Amino acid sequence: MAVNIFDKYGIKEVANVYFEALDDDAAAGVYAGDIVLFLDTLKVSTIETTAENTAAQGGWGNPKLVQWDYGKEINITLEDALMSLESLRFMLGGAIKRPSTTSSVFVRHTEEVVCTANGVMPLPKDHLTNKKFDGTEGPAIKATWEHPVRLINLTTGARTQIRPASAEAEAITLNGTKAITFKNPAMLGSTEVDTAQGDHIRIFWEEEVKGASGEKETAVEVTISPDTFPGTYRIVGDTFMRSEKTGKDEPFQFVINKAKVLSEVTITLEAEGDPSTFEMQLNVLRSTNDEGQNEMMKLIRYNVGEEASDGSEQQENDVGSVKQGS
Repeated sequence: MAVNIFDKYGIKEVANVYFEALDDDAAAGVYAGDIVLFLDTLKVSTIETTAENTAAQGGWGNPKLVQWDYGKEINITLEDALMSLESLRFMLGGAIKRPSTTSSVFVRHTEEVVCTANGVMPLPKDHLTNKKFDGTEGPAIKATWEHPVRLINLTTGARTQIRPASAEAEAITLNGTKAITFKNPAMLGSTEVDTAQGDHIRIFWEEEVKGASGEKETAVEVTISPDTFPGTYRIVGDTFMRSEKTGKDEPFQFVINKAKVLSEVTITLEAEGDPSTFEMQLNVLRSTNDEGQNEMMKLIRYNVGEEASDGSEQQENDVGSVKQGS
């Protein structure tokens, strides 16, 4: 289609963006060309182009005579209203671990209970489901050498732990048939701690989550390591631009063949104000297109099912991740 220099457009809608793998990652089950992330809940998608310049200056008043541009950079900012574990892994450059029959994920829990008698503490309940952690209603509380159960008497300030006598000893399972006491001989602490009826006790423990094929996934772990960083991907963004002439939206797309996800990430947790958003920063790298030319980004306008503002014929293209507005 011909380009009419008098056609003008306005852009307001955010883009839907997806990421395509550039290389195989067999360990993660990802191969070149796979779509590895799709973002359709973005609040802001910003494309910023910058460059440096220098000039030859001389003559009366030392004006600029000839100027050169160099060091072009394109930076992309994607601000997402929602997050997924995969988008979080992308931003932080981590690895996802899912529980299996041979691999565990440990989930930390804490609850406050009140002693029902001197030296006796009841088992806590899950504050979300109100089920007791006794192995029947909820998961059993187990104390191992590596993962002890920790107790703090909030009334007296005393602390102690429950753990087996050695790393080889069997785990201690706490259940509803045996009350937890601060005089349990299996506890390791500087001193034996007693409690009185009505004392408030805070208990800290770790639940071991395993999984088998076909079971509902109950835990996922994202591990952030000092030597792992976000990767490089092909990026495609779909949005609309509205024609001044017709008042209709026409699909608009940007394609980046090589973009590096940057490591700078801020996650804000606060009690007041708007919900947290999740910001991903990307830096566009030089790539070579099919014609052997250097490129950084392509901007594509196309029409779908209706005549475009420049009078080009109808086309039956699939818009894909965007839906034409009015």
